[in-house]
Amino acid sequence: MTARTPNITLPEVVTYDGLPRSAGGAHSLRVKRPDVAFQRLQTFLEACTEPVSLPSWTLEIRQGGPPAPTAQLTELATGIFGGPRYKAQTHTEWNVPPGSVNEALDALVGSDAVTTHGRSLAALTYSAPVRLIDPDTRAPYPDITPDAFGRFAVDGYGQTLGDSGIRATLGNATSSLSLWLNLPADERLSSGARHLQDHLPFRLSAKHWRLWRPNRSADSYRSNKIPSPVHDHV
Repeated sequence: MTARTPNITLPEVVTYDGLPRSAGGAHSLRVKRPDVAFQRLQTFLEACTEPVSLPSWTLEIRQGGPPAPTAQLTELATGIFGGPRYKAQTHTEWNVPPGSVNEALDALVGSDAVTTHGRSLAALTYSAPVRLIDPDTRAPYPDITPDAFGRFAVDGYGQTLGDSGIRATLGNATSSLSLWLNLPADERLSSGARHLQDHLPFRLSAKHWRLWRPNRSADSYRSNKIPSPVHDHV
């Protein structure tokens, strides 16, 4: 007789994709000074997240701006960070060590130049996988991890159920924040979502919340849009 494999029920999870990377979107941090935007980012990270690994920082200088400020910023970046890690017709990019982030911010604050399309001539980008904090326990949700959801890949952009991610772009003209957030789909959802909203400088969209449930065979997931857990409270 062949032993039956016990049924394994995958858990449910709620995600917020704000705004979808596939559409190139992100929330505005609503400030022009990149150092103030950095402070807003830090406030959110410290109150609502725990890092999974070290973040990555990159500095980008775009083409299409005034020649003199472009040359000045390029010379400054090369002097501090060495040679660029990537160079294309549209932009040049440097890796920024965590200990040199303040120097990069100072360079951005010292320049108000923009491209011919009105974009920031230079921008500092922060990317990191994180775990969200349960406001009731002040610790990460123990059951919201990639392994808990079978490392289910949501799309081709690296988004995985159970693995939240933050991407912030701090520019000398505008700054923005892209969020991929995973929250428990139970009684903890409302307080967790409101905790996030309380520490963000913009209103979370009501259109980008989804509930993920396992399919009938419990080997994959399907999702449906749900009302915002915070929309009626802000």
